[in-house]
Amino acid sequence: MSAIMRMPLLLGFFVMLVPPYTGAQPSARSQPPPHGSFLGLQHAIETALQSHPIVQEGNASLEASSARVDQVKSLYYPQVYANADGAAGAGRINPRFVTPAGAMLQPNLSSYTAGVLASQRIYDFGYTSHLVASSQSGVRAQEQDVNARRALVIVNVQRTYLNSLKRQRLVRIAEETVRERGTIVSQIDTLYRQQLKSKLDLDLVRVELVNAESLLVRSRNDLKASFADLNRAMGIEGPEDYTLEDVLIEVKVQRGLNELIADSLAHPEVKRAKEATAAAEAKKRAMKSQYLPTVSAIASGGYFDTFDTSRNVTTGGWWAAGGLVSMPLFTGGLIENQVKEAAAQEAAAFAQTANIEQALTQQVTNAYLDTITFTQQIKLTEELVKTAQEALSLAKQRYKLGLGSVIEVTQSEVGLTAAQTKLAEAQYDYKIAEATLVYAAGGTTQLQIDPIIR
Repeated sequence: MSAIMRMPLLLGFFVMLVPPYTGAQPSARSQPPPHGSFLGLQHAIETALQSHPIVQEGNASLEASSARVDQVKSLYYPQVYANADGAAGAGRINPRFVTPAGAMLQPNLSSYTAGVLASQRIYDFGYTSHLVASSQSGVRAQEQDVNARRALVIVNVQRTYLNSLKRQRLVRIAEETVRERGTIVSQIDTLYRQQLKSKLDLDLVRVELVNAESLLVRSRNDLKASFADLNRAMGIEGPEDYTLEDVLIEVKVQRGLNELIADSLAHPEVKRAKEATAAAEAKKRAMKSQYLPTVSAIASGGYFDTFDTSRNVTTGGWWAAGGLVSMPLFTGGLIENQVKEAAAQEAAAFAQTANIEQALTQQVTNAYLDTITFTQQIKLTEELVKTAQEALSLAKQRYKLGLGSVIEVTQSEVGLTAAQTKLAEAQYDYKIAEATLVYAAGGTTQLQIDPIIR
């Protein structure tokens, strides 16, 4: 998964530390909640951490990395092999004759041989130790990758959870608008029947009622779509409807931008990239060590016997021991290209680290500015809602007194709905920007925002 793909929004509802990976996590998929049941944010996160495929993939990759460390460490220990063979028959080539037609019948001789061969690498000028160091850095990089994946899952759950709350709020606004306009239609219809209002007034308010009902249908469909997104973020096939916990929207003062950018260096993505760089460096040193000699000890022993005791053939046990010093003189460019590959991987790891740091700096800066923008928008839209409510109340009074037209009432209704919608969007967009800032500035520590059930 590329670094760019790992820059989503992390929603900060409350203080939560993304737990670092400490071992294989349960792979059993959590049971989805029943239709319309209450789904708390913490339950949604726990479900996702158990069920989402990217977490399971990360855990499996970490286990594979740990196994590679043990594979490399095996070079520290003796390598022992057992072998056995047997032969029987009369038509065999006599090894004393090497002519092309050097086949010579020998008397039948059946024999068997069994033995053990052991070798121990004694010294290889750091080749094995550098490979072990590279593998261990790879494990640490994979651990940070798991942490980043877990943070990514939490991000997506919180983001889609918040989006569902936003859609739910918009549905409530649309429902309230339909009720208000339905009441106005009923009142004007009564006045029309009493010939106190014109048919034009009734038609105008009915048009606005239809518009409100159309908005409600669209809002409800958007809410269902957001629940589908929430199920995808949890990694389950769940119901299409939930009862969610609401949160208190509270604007907080952020820390300084420079401090937040400095904190972004603790992001799991940065740590993963640095460990990957260390692994590439150690691997390059290991590849260069292949130019130097390798010193090994070899020992072998076994037993040889025949099935024909009448033959005068020496049988019995045997053993041998010796040392081996090997040094590559010509490998067809193998070692040279292995070193070249490792050097290129090291350069790529350095570049990836720099790219992640720059991306996080950009994300911190953008999110910081977004929080300022949405904070100002919340204040402005709160005043706009108050003004729209007063305008609607005044328009209704003027209409009752015959001082205004129904157009003023319908326009005031539309204005109030638009203002309430903007306020809801600004509040939840602020939460998203706040969460983005927290994620980019560290990735694990969440802001202290307590969930409040309304």
